[in-house]
Amino acid sequence: MMATTPHTTSFHDKMLPDQPLHTDQYAGTREAFFPALFETIKRVSAIELPYDELDLVTSDKFTVEEMGSNPIALRFLQLLIRLSRARRLLEIGAFIGVSAMYMAKALPPGGEVVTIEKFDHFANICRRNFARNGLADRITLLEGDAHEVIDGLPRDQLFDLMFIDGNKERYADYMRRLEPLLAPGGLMVVDDALFHGDALNAHPRTEKGQGVRDCLELAQQWTGYCRVLLPVANGMLLMVKPTA
Repeated sequence: MMATTPHTTSFHDKMLPDQPLHTDQYAGTREAFFPALFETIKRVSAIELPYDELDLVTSDKFTVEEMGSNPIALRFLQLLIRLSRARRLLEIGAFIGVSAMYMAKALPPGGEVVTIEKFDHFANICRRNFARNGLADRITLLEGDAHEVIDGLPRDQLFDLMFIDGNKERYADYMRRLEPLLAPGGLMVVDDALFHGDALNAHPRTEKGQGVRDCLELAQQWTGYCRVLLPVANGMLLMVKPTA
């Protein structure tokens, strides 16, 4: 009687599209796989790069590729906005306004994005970009440190969706302070939720990684929230607030 080989495949073996079990039929090299994957997703999803989608003023400090969200993640945000029918959005960390503009373009008539940017260099570029792309009427830019700005937000004007992409060291504090401003059934999205793998370390190597890990541990404590941590780009945590 032939001996059977134990089944050794685990769920973590089938989590990412570049793992061996998901690429065994790909004919190209590993170096060619990621450009092919990106181009296929972009083509099928009708995603345009920010430089093509928008009329952009850029910064001489960082490129959009370095600091901006991945175009696939931006389309995912647009999909979430449309599915949730969100009308009022809050963003922590505007950079030059790319993600705010992508979100604003997905809003229904009368919707609004409120975005917070600490540095005047980026805030000034944001204003120019919002105007150049005809989105200034849908985006409110609040300039200053997010913690001070959050304190000044009206307590009776709740947000349907929050996109947290600011100071990583303060992620957990952002979550605690913003939670009362999230509408029941609202969605909180935390970007860079794996922080280059540092959040997976039992003892993160950087302050930013520790801040993100603290955020993930806080998320675990929020009972009643439907949540998922996705391996999208640098990690994306989605949390839906209970309605009661």
